[in-house]
Amino acid sequence: MAIFHFSVQVISRAAGRSAVSAAAYRAGERLHDERLDRDHDFRARSGVEHSEIMLPEGAPDHWHDRERLWNDVEAFEKRKDAQLAREVEFAIPREMTKAQGIELARDFVSAQFVDRGMIADLNVHWDMRADGQPKPHAHVMLTMREVVQRDDGTAGFGAKVREWNDHENVERWRERWETHVNTRLAELDIDARIDHRSLADQGIDLEPQSKIGGPATGWRPRGWKPIAPRCTARLRGRMANASLPIQISLSTPSPTNKRHSPTAIWRCSFTGIATDRSSSTPLCARYAARRT
Repeated sequence: MAIFHFSVQVISRAAGRSAVSAAAYRAGERLHDERLDRDHDFRARSGVEHSEIMLPEGAPDHWHDRERLWNDVEAFEKRKDAQLAREVEFAIPREMTKAQGIELARDFVSAQFVDRGMIADLNVHWDMRADGQPKPHAHVMLTMREVVQRDDGTAGFGAKVREWNDHENVERWRERWETHVNTRLAELDIDARIDHRSLADQGIDLEPQSKIGGPATGWRPRGWKPIAPRCTARLRGRMANASLPIQISLSTPSPTNKRHSPTAIWRCSFTGIATDRSSSTPLCARYAARRT
């Protein structure tokens, strides 16, 4: 069935990220990062079905080159905490063919972003889930500065457009994606629809599913078995009589984070002091406790 997923994030240098690296990963290409003087090579990545740079009116043609575009973005931003790009990610109905899904994404990106003056780096992925079902989705990296014509007749980046940062844009884009998809599904006579509202707003009494990202899902040592649900239940049960409030959360450490053991897939963290310390049985692969 068609699902609704639409998320927006900012790629920021303050978080240690590179626009060139992000573009290379999403496109499955090898790009040279001039600022860092290193190559980002993701040519081994599979599932990239469509990749293109969509330029607004007045943008120079050489920005059709992905490496040139994002290196120019990096060079223009001088601050160490600069916001480099905005990324929009959305799910494509699996009921569509690849050609239909690509056309759906292109039409939406053109109408909502490029026509407003943003440069869009669009990549459509048609990954396969573990159960063999397709997981089509699109990544769109967007520039955050307007394109201006200089006195010498050349085009380049100008000021950042603050209206593009308006938080109301996110909800507006989500609603328009729903309308865009449902209209196209109806035109194709596909009996499926999506809804941008939360389950609660739709009156559906279901618990939202937890998301485990691709890197964490694929990073499993030999003999790995999912322990998080059991771990959480044991923690809640054992800490039921704690003398201080307890908060339990699950997270997946980065595979490149050397501080975590390669066998510690899940980390449980809680705050508070438990009164029951009679058992020395490990509750999970890794945990931390501190006084609130």
